[in-house]
Amino acid sequence: MQSGKIKIIYLFLSSIIFLSVSCSQINKSHVVPHLIVINAKVVTLDSDRPFAQAIAMHDGKFLAVGNNAQILALGNSQTQIIDAQERTILPGLNDGHIHMVRAGFWWKYEARLDEAHSIAEILEIISNRAQRTAAGTWILTLGGWHYSQIKDRRMPTLKELDTIAPNHPVYIQALREVGQMNTAAIRLSGINQNTILPAGVSIGKDSEGNFNGLIRGFAGQTLAEKSFPKQSFNDKVEGLRLVMQDFNAAGLTSVGETFGIGVDESDYQVLFELWRRRQMTVRVGAHFPTMNYEQAKKWLDFPAPSFGDDMLLLNGLGEGVLSSMGDGYIPKQFPISLEAKKELQKIVAAGAKNQVNFQFHATLETTMNAMLDSIEGANELYRLEKLRLTFLHAEQITPEIITRMKKLGMGVQMQNRQTLGSDQMRMNWGNRDLETAPVKTVFQSGIPFAGGTDGTTSASYRPFISLAWLVTGKNWRGDLVRPTERLTREQALHLYTKGSAWFTWEENRKGSIKPGMLADFIVLNRDYLTVHEDDLHLIRPLLTVVGGKIVFNKL
Repeated sequence: MQSGKIKIIYLFLSSIIFLSVSCSQINKSHVVPHLIVINAKVVTLDSDRPFAQAIAMHDGKFLAVGNNAQILALGNSQTQIIDAQERTILPGLNDGHIHMVRAGFWWKYEARLDEAHSIAEILEIISNRAQRTAAGTWILTLGGWHYSQIKDRRMPTLKELDTIAPNHPVYIQALREVGQMNTAAIRLSGINQNTILPAGVSIGKDSEGNFNGLIRGFAGQTLAEKSFPKQSFNDKVEGLRLVMQDFNAAGLTSVGETFGIGVDESDYQVLFELWRRRQMTVRVGAHFPTMNYEQAKKWLDFPAPSFGDDMLLLNGLGEGVLSSMGDGYIPKQFPISLEAKKELQKIVAAGAKNQVNFQFHATLETTMNAMLDSIEGANELYRLEKLRLTFLHAEQITPEIITRMKKLGMGVQMQNRQTLGSDQMRMNWGNRDLETAPVKTVFQSGIPFAGGTDGTTSASYRPFISLAWLVTGKNWRGDLVRPTERLTREQALHLYTKGSAWFTWEENRKGSIKPGMLADFIVLNRDYLTVHEDDLHLIRPLLTVVGGKIVFNKL
């Protein structure tokens, strides 16, 4: 009996000693956390401790990671404690390449169709939006979906849009391919059979030759935008703030921003102003586009990569660097001249002299090989391996291209454009589509690799749709389009966390949950590691935290 008591006392004292030692190891500075989350399944992406039960935060960073008892022992009466109720926690997600600033221009008017599967669902979304907004208010969908990926395989018609929203101007655009206006929008647009159209754009006409609201062509949005409400500078700043809120709700805590088509240099101030107001809730690594050497030249005295702070980093030039070497989903590369290759080499060499980073839009194999010729030429003048030059998209990348890139210290970012564009890729590239994009090949090569969307026009901005694409190899309508080029869930998550952080020189600051890293994380409604793979796209954050601050909460 006595020995039993001694044993119990010994075990009790051992537990106290273990807890004290563990806590001292977890929090050597004895700093009190302002926020603690307990009762969680924490996926840390820290090889030393892959999983944990609880986390503590202080001063924007993770203070400690451990079990409930260890972490609770660190707090006091001022510490906020959140019970995750056994839900999964992931590091905050980082979309390596997205056009967030542009999205903010019209975001308050957008009815997103990212998750629609049929015309009926689309019409319901538009109808609900019309019922919630005043008559005369525009309703827009600027990409993020495509008619080929829904059950009906068609655009909504003029009549359908008139029926559900007769008193609201409506414009529904599928990617950048085609858009449909309703009658109210047609009246405001002023478009008729005599309108001078942008290059590559055509319009639909009814039996009497009048404009019927259908606009075709990559530059079609440019034509439609002329009738949209004019946005002031403050409107754009507020729009960007709203975009960040929705990105937080989707699980995004960081993005790579390259501005893109439709964004003028004066619009860069929209992002800077939100930063000045300290209202950013998504961390941004920014690259600035150029068209040619003369435009690039003014940026070449740019500060070294990662100039900025934890919320906004100015990283270099891209994704457009030289317009004469651009490409897309086109069937084959248009000719790249020797002069263009020499100009790109000149740009890269001049940038390398001042340690400027570049991200290059490159879809096709021929584009990447031509660009590599120029980059290798620049490398003979200035060593490039520390600049982390990057190919964006790279759907047609090959092992040979990867080998050339690795010698230059480059990385690759791939986005799930195939989710919506699989039919167009198959039509233009034939059976090569079955190995597009070769995400498994790239991952196994060991080259630095990031995930993303290229949203919000070319794809949905929702990261779990992109993660599902990486894992399942399926497009939005559920067809298996990449039978062998698929990743595990853990590999896909790496692309959206630690992988993306590498491209902004932040792999030692964010992307995993461990002491000293930026306290960005999400609490999920479903377990990312165990939910059926066909339900990955349905995962939703219930809580999003950026720098230890709650920016979205549905717990």
